Amino acid sequence: MKNMKTGKYNNFIILKQKDDRGIDIHAVYYNFVIVSRFNPENNAERRLAAIDLVEKGLCSKKIAGDICGFHRNTVTKLINIKKIYGIEAVIEDNRGLKSPYKYVKKVRACIKKLLDENPRWTDQAIAKHASIELDTKISRSAVARIRTKDTQASSNNDVLSRNEELELARIADSIDRRNFDHRQMELNFKLDSGVEKDVSECSKEQPLKSDKFSDTQVIERLHEGQRFPFAGALMHHLFLQEINFENIASVFPIKVGATYQSIDILLTLFHSINLGIPSIEALKLVNAYEFGILSGMNRSPEKETIRDHLNHMAGLNLSCDLIDHFARALLNHGFIDPEVFFIDGHFLPYYGLNVIAKGYYTVRRLAMRGNELYAITDLQGRPLFFITESNEIDFRPIISRSAEKLIEYGISRPILVFDRGGYGIHYFKELNEQADFITWAKYVGDKTLKQIPDESFTVGIYWQKKKYLIAEEIRTASESLQTAKKEGRTKPTSMELRMVVIENQDTGKRIAIYTNNRIKQLHEIAFFMLNRWGESENIFKEMMSRFNLNYHPGYDIKELENQPLVDNPDVALTNKAIRILKKEIGELEKEILVMEAKQFKRKDKRRLKKLTKFNEEIVQKKKDIEGFKSKLEELDEKISIIDLLDGKQMSRCDLEKKKLYDSMQFISYNSRERLVEIFRGCYNDKRDVKQVLDMITRQAGYIRLYGQTLIIVLDRIENKKHRESAIKLCQELNKKEIKISGHLNFKLSFHISKNKVHVI
Repeated sequence: MKNMKTGKYNNFIILKQKDDRGIDIHAVYYNFVIVSRFNPENNAERRLAAIDLVEKGLCSKKIAGDICGFHRNTVTKLINIKKIYGIEAVIEDNRGLKSPYKYVKKVRACIKKLLDENPRWTDQAIAKHASIELDTKISRSAVARIRTKDTQASSNNDVLSRNEELELARIADSIDRRNFDHRQMELNFKLDSGVEKDVSECSKEQPLKSDKFSDTQVIERLHEGQRFPFAGALMHHLFLQEINFENIASVFPIKVGATYQSIDILLTLFHSINLGIPSIEALKLVNAYEFGILSGMNRSPEKETIRDHLNHMAGLNLSCDLIDHFARALLNHGFIDPEVFFIDGHFLPYYGLNVIAKGYYTVRRLAMRGNELYAITDLQGRPLFFITESNEIDFRPIISRSAEKLIEYGISRPILVFDRGGYGIHYFKELNEQADFITWAKYVGDKTLKQIPDESFTVGIYWQKKKYLIAEEIRTASESLQTAKKEGRTKPTSMELRMVVIENQDTGKRIAIYTNNRIKQLHEIAFFMLNRWGESENIFKEMMSRFNLNYHPGYDIKELENQPLVDNPDVALTNKAIRILKKEIGELEKEILVMEAKQFKRKDKRRLKKLTKFNEEIVQKKKDIEGFKSKLEELDEKISIIDLLDGKQMSRCDLEKKKLYDSMQFISYNSRERLVEIFRGCYNDKRDVKQVLDMITRQAGYIRLYGQTLIIVLDRIENKKHRESAIKLCQELNKKEIKISGHLNFKLSFHISKNKVHVI
């Protein structure tokens, strides 16, 4: 990596600053206006900064590379990767440094080949086949860009233009597809003996009826039957039924005369999260008439409608009640093991007005603070509830609030496991009044731990393929006088604690654990604390990979337009640049005085050159200060919040909306875990049980309403092992007599098609 340049560089001034966490930041000013900020130790930020500088037309690729520490060829490759793969490929490190680069030409060549061989294929079809051939995700937009650039104009001798031919082909294809769906549905519902028997029994039921016009339309559509791309997702209604989701959502009052109620909004979010739809904005890509069936509606609400309702729901401040209702339902139905609870946090960054699919820290780190999402999970890693707070809030009050919540839920004295962030002897004494705790011990040195005799390690435990020996002793832990005074106490607090020490047999490393619990056995305390490295941390990893945990649904451009003017952050940044330059001038002047004193004692030509250089730097920095001051006079002290947030990170987020959205994410997570629990009895390969289940729950199929039961026939699964396990899962679900949650409480009956899909 090339050395990044700081100081004066062409029309750029690069100054080193520190953010609120003390991290070094390079602030890039162009003509005395800040254009970029990045952490020099963060590769993703440096990449984005280099691309940003070039795309804004501020400099060449070479200069951008010098500023951000890249070779100019690397900057070229980064820009090409962004064009082909998008911004995520630029910031992802898991591809390796060379992996995306070598695919740029290969991707283009593959797409060109497919376009030449199949000129009538749609961009989506080309992207699909290219993704299979290259074993990587190719977007439709990438194909569109290459097609637009490389396709030659149609000949004037053609009777029909290319677009006309494609349009006719699409019409013909839609007719064929409609006819095919009807034939395939009849085949599945009549030739499969299991489905035919179910149809015969359900047909004897009284027909489903409704007084509402929209519900009547749904019933008519379902009576006719249709191809349904979200058929497998209907399985999640099992969990909604078991926790009585309608009762949970009843914390929100009914809106008289409204087309959609709060439960409709929450169900829409729930199903969109299960299907991997990353944001409210992305719902515009979904067919509302098809998606609405998941909630028993004629059509799902549009994204604007969802935003309006979320705004109203957030104003009621009922997210905590919603979370409490859900937590109590989990405990009442035995979905959570109440023996011990883990508390862990996840930092939530903010985003600006640019909608993105996944979270990342953007180049401009302007005056932003994030939130921290704390999840309270059981021993299996299943979340009971969560707390979202500003990250400036200390961890210890969160632990106390969690203990209070658990007591409210009926757990008289909960056991809480947390990391060193909750350490504090005085705090331990306060927490001891209401809960037991287990945490890593601090300020217990290796020397102290080595003094524990080997014969004290009387218990062994095997955890994650590692062997540990365990010992314990009673220890009086005290805080320092300095800590006590810092927190306003004249005397340090001390407390008698149970110190459990675990020793890794392979390495001999010893680690101490503090707990106030005197009931649990030695190996149990060690097992609980070791699981702090296991399931409790894995929940965030899994939710980040499966859901869009960093997504903030709170901002809305129309809402922001009504906000008042805010302080212009460029004013503060410019003043900061002036202060930095003045400080640097002061340091140079001190250096000059020292060097002049040395020069007076002994003449040295080399020292004279340094003095000249330092004086020139002072002159240049004074000119820069004047430049910043002149620019400061041009800046407005107050600006519109839209101007502030456009393309930049948001400094605040509507936490209430975020909590409502996250509630649905946590319910979705538990719903999947419930299906996994059932599916483990149907599928005996532990290695990919979740992946196979996801494949089943996202399977398309055919649906048709008979009497008051919706028969769902999922498409045939070619893998025999997977197909047989899916059939068993459907049989288990049908035993539970699932009803759909939402407008219409019709029953659900699942089947797997035994017939192969016919090619048109």
